[in-house]
Amino acid sequence: MAKKYIRKIDLMHRQFGVAEGRSCKDCSNFYRRRWNDKTFRKCEVYGGSYSEATDWNASYPACGMFNQTWDGDEIVRLVCPKKEEDKPLDGQMEIFLEESE
Repeated sequence: MAKKYIRKIDLMHRQFGVAEGRSCKDCSNFYRRRWNDKTFRKCEVYGGSYSEATDWNASYPACGMFNQTWDGDEIVRLVCPKKEEDKPLDGQMEIFLEESE
């Protein structure tokens, strides 16, 4: 069964509604950053990373967080939660290398 992906802006609209007649480029949560001679556009509420996966489109219709302050977790965490650290399986051996003095 194929996974169904939701667009980033659709998720924001589901969470916060739509700010009619507004676009993300005019929102205080929209920002641009330069890394390695490239410009990346991000949304403070959705969440930013050094990955293109969180790049934002300035022409998106703005969500209900238009020019609002968000104190919660980044919304991208709803879609891509942080991976938990791998834990050893029951009965799995652990190998430690001792440092020589």
